[in-house]
Amino acid sequence: MKILIIKTGALGDMIGASAFFQTVKENFPEDSIYLLTQEIYRDVVDASPVFTKIFFLPRGYKFFQLLRIFTKLRRLRIDMVLDIQGNIKTNFYCSLTGGKKRYGSYRRRAGRLFLTKGIKRRTKKQQAKHPSAKPSPSILKFLGIEGHTTRPKLWIPEEKRRSFPNFVKDQNLNESREWVLMHPLTTKGYLARRWLNERCAELADKLINDGYEVLFIGAGESEYVESIISRMKNTPKNLTDKTDFHNLCLVIEKASLVITMDSSPLHISVVAGTQAIGIFGSTDPLIICPKGAEYIYKAVGCNPCYKKICADMKCMKAIMVDEVYNKAKEMLAQNESEYSLFNR
Repeated sequence: MKILIIKTGALGDMIGASAFFQTVKENFPEDSIYLLTQEIYRDVVDASPVFTKIFFLPRGYKFFQLLRIFTKLRRLRIDMVLDIQGNIKTNFYCSLTGGKKRYGSYRRRAGRLFLTKGIKRRTKKQQAKHPSAKPSPSILKFLGIEGHTTRPKLWIPEEKRRSFPNFVKDQNLNESREWVLMHPLTTKGYLARRWLNERCAELADKLINDGYEVLFIGAGESEYVESIISRMKNTPKNLTDKTDFHNLCLVIEKASLVITMDSSPLHISVVAGTQAIGIFGSTDPLIICPKGAEYIYKAVGCNPCYKKICADMKCMKAIMVDEVYNKAKEMLAQNESEYSLFNR
């Protein structure tokens, strides 16, 4: 049998989906499993032994490139398609593959038309309004599988692990100190999810004063991170835009603690077995924060709102530096992580 899984983002969800990928493989060990995802997630899945072949959607979704991809998929004569992205676009992709059985989640009724069996997907806003409602079941039930039989995993090539000491040396990182990583960024445009710059700077200064090696991590917005560092009295290490996905994972593996917004490093930390604190404001940590991570969240009456931009940022202003600092010190004092699902 030939099985195609469709998962097109986002980064944190792709990492979490590794448990789904492995579960399907464990239950169909002799079958060929294919993946359709976006090119930007190549590093996340390329080293996975689960897939017979991975099809990467081009950036910008160019028509003729898409046509070639779906022509190749139709020639494979896919027996079963599993759409775990569950939006109208990926539901439509299911029909384009020519798969005989098309199982997936959907948000709109129109999406259900492209599936042979489907599960109505609750949005995060709907979950926030009705937190006591049961979560949507997994499409694994269509395969007779009760739930995930394995844990999420980071697939890092061995050559990357071997070359990591060179990266540490090139970046002049101090291995004699415990590393505390700070990720002040979120998905571009989602400014309501970001803590105040001056508070990020103050927290980093306090940790450096305590003798920790503070490393800023992130991608795509180096000027934003520099604006935080410019407010500091001390000089942290700035790895913004200096790590690819694999080196980012290895830096997180080596760290003692990660402090991040609602973003992918929170998910990577849990899978890597590194303690993590998520700072939440406009989104609901009860729904989004992965099990194994700690979080700080202040209910101020209007959140969770899931807004991209907020005029007053009441929820983020309510989170004080000392609260995050005290939580960080408490976790760093632990000899063994009680906040992670996995051992190192």
